[in-house]
Amino acid sequence: MIQLDDEEQQGIELAKEGSTPDASKSTSRSRNEERHPLMKSGSNNNPSDTAGYLQRLMLDIDERVSVKLLMRVWGPRLELVVRLMLVATFLDDSIRMAMHFGEHVEQVGQGWCLKWLEAASPMAVSVVAGILLGMGLLAQSLGSICLLALLRPVAAIKALIGWAMVQPVLYAQLSNFEFMSETLSLIGGLLMLHVHLVNQEHRQHSSEVATSNTTTASPSPSSLAMTQLLGRLLLPAAYLYRAGLFFSSAFALDETTSLGAYLSSLSFFVINAAVLVALVASSTLVAAGLKSRAVALFLALANLGFVLVQHPFFRFVHRVEGKWEVDEDAIWMPSVALPKGVSPLDFGPWDIYDLHRYYFFLGLSTSGALLLLAQFGPGDIAMQKDEVLLPVVARARD
Repeated sequence: MIQLDDEEQQGIELAKEGSTPDASKSTSRSRNEERHPLMKSGSNNNPSDTAGYLQRLMLDIDERVSVKLLMRVWGPRLELVVRLMLVATFLDDSIRMAMHFGEHVEQVGQGWCLKWLEAASPMAVSVVAGILLGMGLLAQSLGSICLLALLRPVAAIKALIGWAMVQPVLYAQLSNFEFMSETLSLIGGLLMLHVHLVNQEHRQHSSEVATSNTTTASPSPSSLAMTQLLGRLLLPAAYLYRAGLFFSSAFALDETTSLGAYLSSLSFFVINAAVLVALVASSTLVAAGLKSRAVALFLALANLGFVLVQHPFFRFVHRVEGKWEVDEDAIWMPSVALPKGVSPLDFGPWDIYDLHRYYFFLGLSTSGALLLLAQFGPGDIAMQKDEVLLPVVARARD
């Protein structure tokens, strides 16, 4: 009788079961990959790995709720919410303009852009200002409604971009850097939404003519990519402005002989320097398209918190004996560029309230622009154009 060692005996037993050690390991790996299709064998599943942690988190959620089903149902609704945030400032401004149209005409007429008409005919100034503001009112209201309802959205975006470019000139706000920076970020978001909607329309037209022999004029991929790049470069403009504010504040140390005051000033310097570095790094990542979706999501949430603290217009009014009144003790004057000869003391409580309200919705629209980047991605011209914000999971089916 032939004596077999332990390894040969184990091989015979495995052969009788119709498998080999390598086949058993392969089967185990294939079953594991079938259950976790995005967890490739041999990949680094270190718990400290952020991507691996998100993958496991999404798999745990998918065990209880179908993530794909949730995204299919809530994806279009989320896109509608983002579009609503983007046009919030246009909707609010059109309402205020319609309610106080005469005051807006007077304000624009006193601006430097129509001063050349005042010497010829003061009446002509009011007429031209009324015509321009009427066009702006239609552009904002109809453009916002059409964009929300997706009725000729490309033309609506062009109308909104046109008004966003004309408004600082009419209201003499070119020297108001906060307003200009947020306007540039808003225009960047509109440009990115424009590219997304153009691609979406092209895909719909292509599917409609797929069965026919007709051809449709397709948009140039290079021009769309450049437009998306321009929009992404404009998005961090508001944060670069705030980085400049923190830069100027970081080096504004007061001279003092008190140790406590010195330490307080030094800690203030460290905080400003840290925020400055974070803003510059985040803006650079967004502009370069590197981890831009995650950074844009973080900036959008941070900006929402910022406008809630800096411009809480809803906290400045309350009802007294059935009438709305402004709390003059709680309200403060925001940063705006004023015409020559006009001081903040010339603004009444309701004027200051309107300024806070406008800047609140402008900041809300800026967050909406950043959420567009987080939702649709940085585009083709980016260092990381295939960035995934959240891992996609798929459960095994029996």
